[in-house]
Amino acid sequence: MKRTLWLAAIVLVAVGRPAWAQQNEIAALKAELQKQQEVIARLLKQVEDLEKNSATREDLQQEVKTQQDSLASLQETVQGKVNLNGYYNFRFSQDGSETPGSFQQHHLGMLLGKQLGRFNFFMELELQNVPHHPEIRPSHEGEAEAPAEGEHSAGTDISGEGQVAVENAWMEYNHNRFLNVRFGKQLSPQYWWQNHYPNLTFSTDLPIYLRELFPPELVGVMVHGSVARPVAASEFGVGYRFYVSNNQFEGNSRADLRDGKSWGGRLQVRFPTTGRLKRLDVAGDFYSGQVGLVTQELVDDNVAGFEGQVEVDRFLFKGEYARGRTLGATRFGYYAEPAVRLHEDWLTFYRAERLESPRVQRAEMRHLAGLNFRPFPQIAVKAEYYRSIPLVRSFIESEEERRPYNGFATAAVFFF
Repeated sequence: MKRTLWLAAIVLVAVGRPAWAQQNEIAALKAELQKQQEVIARLLKQVEDLEKNSATREDLQQEVKTQQDSLASLQETVQGKVNLNGYYNFRFSQDGSETPGSFQQHHLGMLLGKQLGRFNFFMELELQNVPHHPEIRPSHEGEAEAPAEGEHSAGTDISGEGQVAVENAWMEYNHNRFLNVRFGKQLSPQYWWQNHYPNLTFSTDLPIYLRELFPPELVGVMVHGSVARPVAASEFGVGYRFYVSNNQFEGNSRADLRDGKSWGGRLQVRFPTTGRLKRLDVAGDFYSGQVGLVTQELVDDNVAGFEGQVEVDRFLFKGEYARGRTLGATRFGYYAEPAVRLHEDWLTFYRAERLESPRVQRAEMRHLAGLNFRPFPQIAVKAEYYRSIPLVRSFIESEEERRPYNGFATAAVFFF
């Protein structure tokens, strides 16, 4: 009876509440319901986004795998083929020396490379504009004294066609950036020999001292590597090369006349660059071995040198200096070559070079100034004017007249 009375009282109270109070409660409930619906909608949207992202992630993973498979297939294709390149250099020169003006098929080279995993093979064959049969002499010269190194008698060259030489033929194992081993016939590590290709050099001719100091080629084993550390947007790097090779004389690719081998090393530093400074490299080299005289006798030979390359905005500079000692006599040589990029396709340069060598009885200073037109990195048209000045030195024994002369040379180069 009491429970019935309480329920009746509650109903009366509820019925007795004003209508505006009931409407407020209904509005509040509707607002709360709207909020819950919005929350549910947001949750449903998040679920949908997550489902989409999951599908996108799977698509991206599949695309990455496809790209990796394509790259692996491309690497396999590239490594399965032999890379073939070459260069061609045609030159004309006319000067006031005893050498007549001539057109020269100066260089024709073929470069072949092959890579298999960490192993590389490289070979360079070059047709050089040198006497084709230097060993053939007229019969009346059979007992004449052999010319000094770098000199040829007028009767030596009977064809002028040149000769084919193997400049590079080596195999290399790349362990990592710090340690690599190369063995075979290879060019010396100095800057010019490593960058002697006619599309890279500004002049039509080599510096006069090059073949008289460091040997141009090595037949042996070389260990090399480098380390680098990031510095801002550039890096600081140090590289090294150390080699043991046959002594320097004609025919050293087949045998050596001594058990003791020549050896040498190189340390190169690449400084970080910033702003207009695009390159700053310096290096030092040392060589110790034996060199062959015209009498086929080997004598001790030691050479040391340093070099540098700088590029600031449109201005470039490179130079090398070397000093050697053989049979108690000192010889030295150098070149300094500044250049300016006048335009994207045009470059002008000047080179001063010098050689003083008692060993080959030569003391000479030469100045060159020239212009390059390079419509493509692989093509160059060169023209230069030069002046050769003989130097008076006590070690020059020849009584022949030595006089200065001027000359002009031009060349067309194609690298393919």
